[in-house]
Amino acid sequence: AFENLKFSGVFQTDRQEREIKEIAEKALANPAVSGWFSGEWELYNECSIIYTDRDGQMQTRRPDRVMRKGNRVVVVDFKFGKKRREYHVQVHEYMELLKNMGYERIEGYLWYVFADELERVD
Repeated sequence: AFENLKFSGVFQTDRQEREIKEIAEKALANPAVSGWFSGEWELYNECSIIYTDRDGQMQTRRPDRVMRKGNRVVVVDFKFGKKRREYHVQVHEYMELLKNMGYERIEGYLWYVFADELERVD
């Protein structure tokens, strides 16, 4: 994935490429998340969840990453700035939509990538 970003010209300098690669390697070394990238999970990256709101209007929401293994579902939203309360509301909404789709074991997380912080959303 990193090579694809490099090939696409995402990095503007060699220094930026090194810094982002270091951040990614550090983040992926986190034991809490390393299993998410093991290949054992069915992935849904930026797939829309379509639903009807209270007014009967069709809506969509698009979590950054949804993973499913057996009856367990994990929702992760990546953030690259400061923490904000509304991010928890956003992930909780994704979790509720998945619950309404019939999933029961749902976990939600906010991953502040640059800060190397993972917050569970209940």
